[in-house]
Amino acid sequence: MALTRRDVVVPVPSTRYVIVHYHIFKNGGSTLEGILESQFRQNFATLHGPQPGSTLDASHLEEFLLAHPGISAVSSHHLRYPKPTIRHTVLFDCCFLRDPLDRLHSFYTYLRQINSTDPLSLQARRPTPSEFMEQLVRDALNQVSNVQVTLLATGGAFTRPASERDLERATSIVLDMAMPGVVEMSDESLVTAEQFLKPAFPMIRLDYLPRNTTRPLRTTPDEKREDLLRTWGSVLYQRPAQLNQMDLELVARTRREVSRRLDLVSSAEKRVAVKSHPCRIAKPKLNAVGADL
Repeated sequence: MALTRRDVVVPVPSTRYVIVHYHIFKNGGSTLEGILESQFRQNFATLHGPQPGSTLDASHLEEFLLAHPGISAVSSHHLRYPKPTIRHTVLFDCCFLRDPLDRLHSFYTYLRQINSTDPLSLQARRPTPSEFMEQLVRDALNQVSNVQVTLLATGGAFTRPASERDLERATSIVLDMAMPGVVEMSDESLVTAEQFLKPAFPMIRLDYLPRNTTRPLRTTPDEKREDLLRTWGSVLYQRPAQLNQMDLELVARTRREVSRRLDLVSSAEKRVAVKSHPCRIAKPKLNAVGADL
Protein backbone atom coordinates (compact mmCIF):
# COMPACT_ATOMS: atom_id res chain seq x y z
CA MET A 1 0.00 0.00 0.00
CA ALA A 2 1.45 3.34 -1.06
CA LEU A 3 2.07 5.92 1.63
CA THR A 4 0.51 9.36 1.22
CA ARG A 5 2.67 12.26 2.35
CA ARG A 6 1.05 15.06 4.29
CA ASP A 7 2.09 18.65 3.68
CA VAL A 8 0.99 20.59 6.71
CA VAL A 9 1.16 24.37 7.15
CA VAL A 10 1.77 25.27 10.78
CA PRO A 11 0.13 28.61 11.65
CA VAL A 12 2.92 30.68 13.23
CA PRO A 13 3.26 34.45 13.33
CA SER A 14 5.81 36.15 11.12
CA THR A 15 9.18 36.99 12.61
CA ARG A 16 9.39 40.41 14.23
CA TYR A 17 12.60 42.44 14.04
CA VAL A 18 13.50 45.02 16.70
CA ILE A 19 16.62 47.16 17.15
CA VAL A 20 17.53 47.61 20.83
CA HIS A 21 20.01 50.33 21.75
CA TYR A 22 21.67 49.96 25.16
CA HIS A 23 22.56 53.62 25.69
CA ILE A 24 25.64 54.24 27.86
CA PHE A 25 25.78 57.87 28.98
CA LYS A 26 28.31 60.04 27.04
CA ASN A 27 28.94 57.32 24.47
CA GLY A 28 27.39 58.99 21.43
CA GLY A 29 23.97 57.57 22.17
CA SER A 30 22.02 60.74 21.39
CA THR A 31 23.27 60.57 17.81
CA LEU A 32 22.13 56.96 17.43
CA GLU A 33 18.78 57.81 19.01
CA GLY A 34 18.40 60.53 16.39
CA ILE A 35 19.09 58.02 13.62
CA LEU A 36 16.53 55.54 14.94
CA GLU A 37 13.90 58.21 15.49
CA SER A 38 14.43 59.52 11.96
CA GLN A 39 14.17 56.03 10.47
CA PHE A 40 11.26 54.63 12.46
CA ARG A 41 9.35 57.74 13.64
CA GLN A 42 6.27 56.58 15.59
CA ASN A 43 7.67 53.03 15.67
CA PHE A 44 10.63 54.18 17.79
CA ALA A 45 10.49 54.52 21.59
CA THR A 46 12.81 55.51 24.42
CA LEU A 47 12.33 53.58 27.65
CA HIS A 48 12.89 55.02 31.14
CA GLY A 49 12.42 53.92 34.71
CA PRO A 50 10.64 56.16 37.23
CA GLN A 51 13.89 57.38 38.84
CA PRO A 52 17.18 58.69 37.36
CA GLY A 53 18.97 55.63 38.74
CA SER A 54 16.35 53.07 37.68
CA THR A 55 17.36 49.81 36.04
CA LEU A 56 15.33 48.02 33.37
CA ASP A 57 16.08 44.37 32.69
CA ALA A 58 15.16 41.78 30.09
CA SER A 59 11.72 41.18 31.57
CA HIS A 60 10.82 44.88 31.35
CA LEU A 61 11.89 45.01 27.71
CA GLU A 62 9.97 41.85 26.83
CA GLU A 63 6.84 43.14 28.57
CA PHE A 64 7.03 46.45 26.72
CA LEU A 65 7.57 44.88 23.29
CA LEU A 66 4.76 42.38 23.73
CA ALA A 67 2.43 45.22 24.73
CA HIS A 68 3.51 47.39 21.76
CA PRO A 69 3.69 45.17 18.67
CA GLY A 70 4.25 48.12 16.32
CA ILE A 71 7.55 49.17 17.87
CA SER A 72 10.60 48.40 15.71
CA ALA A 73 13.37 50.19 17.64
CA VAL A 74 13.97 51.19 21.24
CA SER A 75 16.69 53.04 23.12
CA SER A 76 17.26 53.30 26.86
CA HIS A 77 19.79 54.64 29.36
CA HIS A 78 18.28 52.34 31.98
CA LEU A 79 18.20 49.05 30.07
CA ARG A 80 20.80 46.45 31.06
CA TYR A 81 22.06 43.19 29.61
CA PRO A 82 21.39 40.32 29.23
CA LYS A 83 18.88 40.83 26.43
CA PRO A 84 15.66 38.78 26.53
CA THR A 85 14.72 35.83 24.37
CA ILE A 86 11.26 36.51 22.91
CA ARG A 87 9.38 34.00 20.74
CA HIS A 88 9.15 34.93 17.07
CA THR A 89 11.27 38.05 17.69
CA VAL A 90 14.83 38.79 16.59
CA LEU A 91 16.55 41.51 18.62
CA PHE A 92 19.34 43.47 16.97
CA ASP A 93 21.13 44.75 20.05
CA CYS A 94 23.49 47.71 19.87
CA CYS A 95 25.85 49.35 22.34
CA PHE A 96 28.59 51.91 21.65
CA LEU A 97 31.72 51.97 23.80
CA ARG A 98 34.24 54.78 24.19
CA ASP A 99 37.78 55.35 25.39
CA PRO A 100 37.07 55.54 29.14
CA LEU A 101 39.42 58.46 29.85
CA ASP A 102 37.98 60.53 27.03
CA ARG A 103 34.52 59.59 28.28
CA LEU A 104 35.38 60.84 31.79
CA HIS A 105 36.47 64.21 30.48
CA SER A 106 33.35 64.45 28.31
CA PHE A 107 31.32 63.58 31.42
CA TYR A 108 32.97 66.47 33.29
CA THR A 109 32.39 68.92 30.41
CA TYR A 110 28.75 67.90 30.16
CA LEU A 111 28.14 68.34 33.90
CA ARG A 112 29.60 71.84 33.76
CA GLN A 113 27.35 72.85 30.88
CA ILE A 114 23.96 71.67 32.11
CA ASN A 115 21.80 73.69 34.47
CA SER A 116 21.24 71.10 37.18
CA THR A 117 21.19 70.91 40.97
CA ASP A 118 22.52 67.36 40.86
CA PRO A 119 25.44 67.11 43.35
CA LEU A 120 27.90 65.95 40.68
CA SER A 121 26.93 68.81 38.39
CA LEU A 122 27.37 71.31 41.22
CA GLN A 123 30.79 69.82 41.98
CA ALA A 124 31.83 70.03 38.34
CA ARG A 125 31.04 73.74 38.13
CA ARG A 126 33.21 74.71 41.10
CA PRO A 127 36.67 73.08 40.94
CA THR A 128 39.18 72.67 38.14
CA PRO A 129 39.07 69.50 35.98
CA SER A 130 41.90 67.96 38.01
CA GLU A 131 40.15 68.75 41.30
CA PHE A 132 36.91 67.26 40.03
CA MET A 133 38.73 64.10 38.93
CA GLU A 134 40.46 63.82 42.29
CA GLN A 135 37.08 64.05 43.99
CA LEU A 136 35.59 61.37 41.74
CA VAL A 137 38.48 59.03 42.43
CA ARG A 138 38.18 59.67 46.16
CA ASP A 139 34.39 59.65 46.63
CA ALA A 140 32.70 58.02 43.59
CA LEU A 141 34.64 55.04 42.24
CA ASN A 142 31.44 53.76 40.63
CA GLN A 143 31.59 56.77 38.28
CA VAL A 144 35.26 56.47 37.40
CA SER A 145 36.33 52.81 37.47
CA ASN A 146 35.66 50.45 34.52
CA VAL A 147 32.12 51.75 34.12
CA GLN A 148 31.51 50.12 30.74
CA VAL A 149 32.68 46.66 31.76
CA THR A 150 30.51 46.92 34.86
CA LEU A 151 27.43 47.98 32.89
CA LEU A 152 27.76 45.08 30.44
CA ALA A 153 28.95 42.34 32.77
CA THR A 154 27.04 42.99 36.00
CA GLY A 155 24.07 45.08 34.90
CA GLY A 156 25.71 48.16 36.37
CA ALA A 157 25.79 46.81 39.94
CA PHE A 158 29.00 48.23 41.44
CA THR A 159 29.69 45.99 44.44
CA ARG A 160 33.38 45.23 43.91
CA PRO A 161 36.23 46.04 41.53
CA ALA A 162 35.81 44.67 38.01
CA SER A 163 37.65 41.41 37.45
CA GLU A 164 39.09 39.51 34.51
CA ARG A 165 35.95 37.38 34.58
CA ASP A 166 33.85 40.54 34.17
CA LEU A 167 36.03 41.60 31.24
CA GLU A 168 35.54 38.23 29.56
CA ARG A 169 31.78 38.36 30.17
CA ALA A 170 31.58 41.88 28.71
CA THR A 171 33.71 40.79 25.75
CA SER A 172 31.36 37.88 25.08
CA ILE A 173 28.40 40.28 25.03
CA VAL A 174 30.22 42.55 22.55
CA LEU A 175 31.13 39.64 20.25
CA ASP A 176 27.52 38.38 20.31
CA MET A 177 26.13 41.89 19.74
CA ALA A 178 24.31 42.53 16.46
CA MET A 179 25.64 46.11 16.30
CA PRO A 180 28.78 46.68 18.38
CA GLY A 181 30.22 50.17 18.11
CA VAL A 182 33.07 52.41 19.19
CA VAL A 183 32.50 56.16 19.43
CA GLU A 184 35.91 56.90 17.91
CA MET A 185 34.96 54.59 15.01
CA SER A 186 31.37 55.81 14.59
CA ASP A 187 31.42 55.84 10.78
CA GLU A 188 32.97 52.39 10.53
CA SER A 189 30.62 51.00 13.19
CA LEU A 190 27.49 52.34 11.47
CA VAL A 191 28.59 51.32 7.98
CA THR A 192 29.14 47.80 9.24
CA ALA A 193 25.88 47.68 11.21
CA GLU A 194 23.94 48.90 8.20
CA GLN A 195 25.12 45.99 6.08
CA PHE A 196 24.11 43.37 8.63
CA LEU A 197 20.74 45.00 9.31
CA LYS A 198 19.70 45.01 5.66
CA PRO A 199 18.29 41.45 5.55
CA ALA A 200 15.72 42.53 8.16
CA PHE A 201 15.47 46.23 7.20
CA PRO A 202 16.28 46.40 3.47
CA MET A 203 15.92 50.19 3.18
CA ILE A 204 17.74 51.16 6.35
CA ARG A 205 20.26 54.03 6.23
CA LEU A 206 22.27 54.78 9.35
CA ASP A 207 23.05 58.35 8.32
CA TYR A 208 23.58 61.00 10.93
CA LEU A 209 24.52 64.41 12.17
CA PRO A 210 26.28 64.30 15.56
CA ARG A 211 24.07 65.27 18.49
CA ASN A 212 24.83 66.36 22.07
CA THR A 213 28.60 66.34 21.56
CA THR A 214 30.74 68.21 24.09
CA ARG A 215 34.17 67.30 22.66
CA PRO A 216 35.46 66.57 19.13
CA LEU A 217 35.39 62.85 18.34
CA ARG A 218 37.75 62.75 15.40
CA THR A 219 41.06 63.49 17.14
CA THR A 220 43.85 60.91 17.31
CA PRO A 221 44.53 58.84 20.47
CA ASP A 222 47.83 60.68 20.95
CA GLU A 223 46.09 64.06 20.69
CA LYS A 224 43.50 62.98 23.23
CA ARG A 225 46.18 61.73 25.62
CA GLU A 226 48.10 65.01 25.38
CA ASP A 227 44.88 66.93 25.97
CA LEU A 228 44.10 64.92 29.11
CA LEU A 229 47.67 65.21 30.39
CA ARG A 230 47.40 68.98 30.10
CA THR A 231 43.96 68.99 31.73
CA TRP A 232 44.57 66.59 34.63
CA GLY A 233 48.33 66.71 35.03
CA SER A 234 50.68 63.77 34.52
CA VAL A 235 50.44 62.48 38.10
CA LEU A 236 46.63 62.50 38.29
CA TYR A 237 46.32 61.08 34.75
CA GLN A 238 47.86 57.80 35.93
CA ARG A 239 45.11 57.15 38.49
CA PRO A 240 42.05 57.04 36.18
CA ALA A 241 44.19 55.17 33.66
CA GLN A 242 44.93 52.56 36.33
CA LEU A 243 41.27 52.38 37.34
CA ASN A 244 40.16 51.73 33.75
CA GLN A 245 42.45 48.96 32.54
CA MET A 246 39.47 46.64 31.95
CA ASP A 247 37.55 49.31 30.04
CA LEU A 248 40.59 50.17 27.93
CA GLU A 249 41.01 46.52 27.01
CA LEU A 250 37.28 46.09 26.26
CA VAL A 251 37.33 49.09 23.92
CA ALA A 252 40.42 47.70 22.17
CA ARG A 253 38.68 44.36 21.67
CA THR A 254 35.55 46.09 20.36
CA ARG A 255 37.66 48.07 17.89
CA ARG A 256 39.09 44.81 16.56
CA GLU A 257 35.61 43.29 16.23
CA VAL A 258 34.25 46.31 14.35
CA SER A 259 37.29 46.19 12.04
CA ARG A 260 36.80 42.45 11.47
CA ARG A 261 33.17 42.96 10.48
CA LEU A 262 34.02 45.92 8.28
CA ASP A 263 36.45 43.70 6.38
CA LEU A 264 33.51 41.46 5.49
CA VAL A 265 31.76 44.31 3.67
CA SER A 266 32.61 44.33 -0.04
CA SER A 267 35.45 46.74 -0.79
CA ALA A 268 33.43 48.78 -3.29
CA GLU A 269 30.56 49.28 -0.84
CA LYS A 270 33.03 50.02 1.92
CA ARG A 271 34.81 52.79 -0.01
CA VAL A 272 31.56 54.49 -1.00
CA ALA A 273 29.98 54.12 2.44
CA VAL A 274 32.96 55.33 4.48
CA LYS A 275 33.53 58.28 2.14
CA SER A 276 29.92 59.45 2.09
CA HIS A 277 28.77 58.38 5.55
CA PRO A 278 29.94 61.23 7.83
CA CYS A 279 27.28 63.88 8.42
CA ARG A 280 24.76 62.61 5.88
CA ILE A 281 21.20 63.36 6.91
CA ALA A 282 18.91 60.36 7.15
CA LYS A 283 16.14 60.37 4.56
CA PRO A 284 14.32 57.01 4.23
CA LYS A 285 11.65 56.28 6.87
CA LEU A 286 11.14 52.62 7.66
CA ASN A 287 8.33 50.58 9.08
CA ALA A 288 8.67 47.33 10.99
CA VAL A 289 9.79 45.34 7.95
CA GLY A 290 12.06 47.94 6.43
CA ALA A 291 9.74 49.27 3.71
CA ASP A 292 9.50 52.98 2.94
CA LEU A 293 6.79 54.81 4.87
